[in-house]
Amino acid sequence: MISRDPVGIEELLDPTIDIHKLNQDAFELPTRLVSKTYLFRTIFRGSGWAFANDPDFSHVSGDPDYWDGVNERFYKKYQGIDKWHKANAQLVAARQPIVGPTGRRWFIPLQADYNGRPKIPWTTLANYPVQGTGADIMCVARVSLANRLKQSDIQGKLVSTVHDSLVADVADKYVDNMARMMYSVFDDLPKNFKKLFGYDMIVPFPCEVKFGENLADMEELSKEKL
Repeated sequence: MISRDPVGIEELLDPTIDIHKLNQDAFELPTRLVSKTYLFRTIFRGSGWAFANDPDFSHVSGDPDYWDGVNERFYKKYQGIDKWHKANAQLVAARQPIVGPTGRRWFIPLQADYNGRPKIPWTTLANYPVQGTGADIMCVARVSLANRLKQSDIQGKLVSTVHDSLVADVADKYVDNMARMMYSVFDDLPKNFKKLFGYDMIVPFPCEVKFGENLADMEELSKEKL
């Protein structure tokens, strides 16, 4: 969303595309699961050495050159992400802030290599804007859900926010209505985000709703079942 990468956006908007299977083939990875994990991790621009020494990937190959090759194919496909990272690197090198969609600013200092020379902190400059903007998006969703809950006849409370999850405690008879409300919050999220920050999210922001007596025993409640 933030990088405005045209290939990634096109894939996200096409419901017939399995991005992880597509990238498994494109990057010559052994399984769809490895492809899925790699996509989530490489958005933070991990190096070939990092992947080769990561337990989630070292079983595929412990050779940094192998993973450097995968990374090269990734950024050749998703050139918008590559350009965005490099633009952020220029800001860091110039000691200028990276500014996110909500106006949040990140001043990221240069690192030093083993010889004490300045080094671009690629993982940090790729990670902070994504995680920070994600937190801002969840703030909008949380406030929207709290406001709707107050205006409804549902007897319940918002319990917590855990990373990208909103947790509510309601009686059994309100579960379906609470689920509908949660789906509506995320359906409306792009519109509300643009109204608050003037920023077009471009892609939808779907959610998954689960219910149960505790976090260990949950089952999905799909929109189609409501």
